[in-house]
Amino acid sequence: MNAQNCLKAVPALLRGVAVAVMIGPMAVSASAASGGKVIFGELFTPASGWAVETIDAYVLSRAGCLEGLARMDYDATIKPALAESWEQLSPTEWEFQLREGVTFNDGTALTPQVVSDQLNRLLNVATPPPGFSPSVIESVEPAGERVVRIVTKAPDVFVPNRLASPNTGILSPAAFAGDRINPVGHCTGPFEIVREIPRQGLELKRNENYWGGEVQLAEGEVRYIPDGQVRSMMVETGEIHIARQIPAAALAQMERSQKLKVHTVEAPRTTSLYLNNRRPPLDNMKVRQAVQSAIDVAGIAEAVYEGSVSPAVGQFSPNTPWAPENASVIPQDLERARQLLAESGVPASELRLELLAYVERPVLADLAAVIQFQLQQLGMQVNIRVSEYGAIEPQLLSGDFDMVLLSRGYLTDVADPIGTLAEDYGCNGSYNLAGFCDPEVDAQLERARALVEPEERNAIYRDIAARLQEEAVNVFLIHETISEAVANTVENYQVHVYERTAFHKDLEVNSL
Repeated sequence: MNAQNCLKAVPALLRGVAVAVMIGPMAVSASAASGGKVIFGELFTPASGWAVETIDAYVLSRAGCLEGLARMDYDATIKPALAESWEQLSPTEWEFQLREGVTFNDGTALTPQVVSDQLNRLLNVATPPPGFSPSVIESVEPAGERVVRIVTKAPDVFVPNRLASPNTGILSPAAFAGDRINPVGHCTGPFEIVREIPRQGLELKRNENYWGGEVQLAEGEVRYIPDGQVRSMMVETGEIHIARQIPAAALAQMERSQKLKVHTVEAPRTTSLYLNNRRPPLDNMKVRQAVQSAIDVAGIAEAVYEGSVSPAVGQFSPNTPWAPENASVIPQDLERARQLLAESGVPASELRLELLAYVERPVLADLAAVIQFQLQQLGMQVNIRVSEYGAIEPQLLSGDFDMVLLSRGYLTDVADPIGTLAEDYGCNGSYNLAGFCDPEVDAQLERARALVEPEERNAIYRDIAARLQEEAVNVFLIHETISEAVANTVENYQVHVYERTAFHKDLEVNSL
């Protein structure tokens, strides 16, 4: 079987394998007397005990529970949230003015001390969140009755962006009282968590005292449904109202449904094959370049993703100002790949690698099978392991892996490429899975943090992106789209391509 036939056959084969997901006792209940209820199909099952520095914070943010000092709107602009305003006093000093009268669900007041304590806690965890780490932040402290002062270690124009990340969301101090963080009844957002069913979901009710105004929905529910096919079936049958990340294979059927609206938008997100540059044989650049040349990214976009995405030209999509000029897809070239392997001097006996993938993102298991086949053509032995993301994250963060397929938003953390570039490729980056480190790149990023003019920063980003592609630090596979299916009865829902918002105060449901 040739590579193109494999690309066509493997996804169809794997889609035929049934996956059972136990939903448990959480059934669709009748709507409340006033406001109704929406059930949201969530990809990720929280796996870190609601540690705010982890991806669990994004689940709380989408649930309408967790809020920070600022928020990222649908168009990536940064707007006030728990802070009503902010001011940059000097290149390294910022002050945030808190809103007056904000309380948590348990009645505790939002104060500068509460905010400072939690942000300082983030700076002291073992793995600080991307975008808000001690490599960037010098100090956080109360500076008045409603003022929080944040000082950075170097000039930084992105502090409001950093405070808009769900990882810097603020919970009531009581949430930290036990052995694990407990968000139930301890948020400030438009919805309050009233019940958590571990590994199944969250039950929500509207926050009657929400500082942002009247909340339309009476109730909500978040269900953890990692399998994309299952999410698709459940939204089609009406068991849930909103399904995130519809697999490409289910899109056509969803779009024909008279009961659903399908929203597909281009996302600032790239699926990549992350390579551990610290571990042999991938510490050899020629081996990485051989892997890059062996992979048919154009074929993957067409066959595995059924043409719903575009092949990657690097870290950034070609229609962004951060992609290098004349950026293009690296074509599959097995002859060049074999030559690079020969030049690497790495014996075939060392070309044994484990490839990790996770179930929350549709088609990653299919994609892993295709990459396994393509690398086998070079004589590489590739073993695949697929699990939930939470099960493999500790392994990734400790550097105990060879390769992992990862969907990564390049504007997610800071709403500017510097977030991903610094955290994924800076020497002290908190999510530097590749283990890439170059003082010259760090110096470029430090300069970019202080630059007010976007085009000056963009020139730096283009230069770094070109280098990452040239050295095959990671193999960039496809630029993503996001497809979500929403019941026709749901009103005022909008896809948030930065994955911050689902339940908001104006979300409504009717009985068409």
